[in-house]
Amino acid sequence: MIHNHSLSADNPSKARPTLSRVLNRIHFMVIVIAIGLAGILLTLLALLAIRAHTEKNLQLIARAISYTSEAAIVFNDNSAVREALKIIAVNEEFYQATITSPGGELIAEWKRPANATWNKLGQYVGHLAFPAPVSLPIVHSGETVALITLSADGSGMIGFLLQVFIGLLLSLLLSALIAFYLSKHMLSGIVGSLQHITHVAHDVSANRTFNVRVPSASIAELHELSSDFNSLLNELESWQHHLKIENDSLIHKALHDGLTGLYNRAFFIDTLNQCFNPLRAENSLALLFIDVDNFKHINDSLGHAAGDIVLTTLGERLSPTIRDSDLLCRLGGDEFAILLSPIHSLEEACHIADHIVQSMQQPISLLGNNSLYVSLSIGIALYPWHGQTAKELLERADGAMYRSKSVAGSCWHLAGNVHLTSGTLPVGSPISSTLAEKQP
Repeated sequence: MIHNHSLSADNPSKARPTLSRVLNRIHFMVIVIAIGLAGILLTLLALLAIRAHTEKNLQLIARAISYTSEAAIVFNDNSAVREALKIIAVNEEFYQATITSPGGELIAEWKRPANATWNKLGQYVGHLAFPAPVSLPIVHSGETVALITLSADGSGMIGFLLQVFIGLLLSLLLSALIAFYLSKHMLSGIVGSLQHITHVAHDVSANRTFNVRVPSASIAELHELSSDFNSLLNELESWQHHLKIENDSLIHKALHDGLTGLYNRAFFIDTLNQCFNPLRAENSLALLFIDVDNFKHINDSLGHAAGDIVLTTLGERLSPTIRDSDLLCRLGGDEFAILLSPIHSLEEACHIADHIVQSMQQPISLLGNNSLYVSLSIGIALYPWHGQTAKELLERADGAMYRSKSVAGSCWHLAGNVHLTSGTLPVGSPISSTLAEKQP
């Protein structure tokens, strides 16, 4: 079984991200990771420092309580001990303090109220950060009279963590804005250069405009890429120009006669068939068949070079006799044809035939200061009176041309039973009336 991986891999419904979006995403991820790692590391270091500071602070508080309550403990004034403990505990950061005798009997105790969620959370964090309470003996005259135990409160640590979190968010936001500005400035050079290449490549692919070029880039690698791309475009433009010349040459050879430069038989037949296209507006037209008299004798007696001169000279003399809308071609050998379209009167066709006959009054110059008089036989057929199809019109014009062969000197004959030579046509006769008068 053959699987088409290209179709599955290239899903047109899935939009691909742009280079700018990809690079911005990478920059943002780098910023988040960098700030996150830095924030976590600094937070851990800060927590360790706070923990050490808190433990030291609890030691100092315990020592202060010891100094304050030592006398009351020695004189067994428990109420004074509790009062002294309360005064100090209210303003310090611990949630529980106890003073016990060396035997473990409770002398005084203070506990911070945990009626608020913040206080409960602070006690929980304090228990996690300081699992073991701080203990300090109360010594009088070198004898331990009591033991102070303090349990740390984590409310301050929670506040610090919140401040760190807010600071990290603000730093991340500020860094993202700065990175976005810097990356936008940096990407303008990268993405702009790549977009120029993309636009030029799309233009070349869609419109075959190989003359466009990519502007230079400020980045060395992209500048080198643009230069290579322009070099490729230079080669493609040169290749396209060469192909155009070759195609034009091939088209010219396919449609033109190699000797005279006139249109050839294939182009003539195609053009004539187009005149009979049912989708084309119907137009009257005339077909002139021209043949050089005794051309084989010219070739045999004077050589093919002389025959080529006769044919090329004939093409040069026939060209000025026709209108811009008419078509002159060499069918092959010594046969020429003229398609007159549109034609509005028989007089027009016969007038051109007269011009052709008159153009042959001058001799043709050959090599070696030799000259030669050449006569032509011309047959004329008109549509739609002499034929309803291209084939019929060709046959009628060819038949009229062969009838001209029987007359000495250049002359023309009209298809049908009308036999006219130069100067015998009534001037100004429309096609319809003239044919009605001349046809039997």
